[in-house]
Amino acid sequence: MEKLEPSYYAILTAPVRYDKRLTPSAKILYAEITSLTNQLGFCYASNRYFEELYKVSTQSINTWLKQLQEFGYIQRHLYRDEGTKEILNRYITISEKPIQENLNRPIQDFFKNNNKQLIVNSNNFKKEKKKKEKLFNANPRKK
Repeated sequence: MEKLEPSYYAILTAPVRYDKRLTPSAKILYAEITSLTNQLGFCYASNRYFEELYKVSTQSINTWLKQLQEFGYIQRHLYRDEGTKEILNRYITISEKPIQENLNRPIQDFFKNNNKQLIVNSNNFKKEKKKKEKLFNANPRKK
C-alpha cells in the first residue's frame, strides 16, 4: 500500500463542523480529504487507505463518504473501464458549498443595508467628535 503524504494540517469548515446530519467520524474523514486534496486539488486515496488509517470497516468508510456526498460536501468521480465497467480510478474533490442562509435575497440588499448603517455611524461619530472639540478647547486664548 502506497503511503500518501497528507499536508501538515486539515481544514474542517464551519458548515461541515456544525452540520448535525453528519456523524463525527464523517467530519474527521472530510478533514482528512481536505488534507489530501491540498497537494493536487483532488484526493485519490482508496477506501482501503482510509480503513487502515482509522482502523474501521469498508462499510464505515462507505457510509461516511455517502453522507458527505449526499449533503454536497464532496464529489466522487469514478473512471470505469469501458469493456468491463470495472472502476479504474476514483477521485474525490471538495465541493464549495455556499452558506444556506439568505440565498433568496439579492446581494445588493446586503450592501444597501450595510452602507446605510456605515454612513449613519460615520455621521454620528463626526457629530460626537465636534461636540468634544467644542467642550475641550486646548488653546485657552482662542475663544
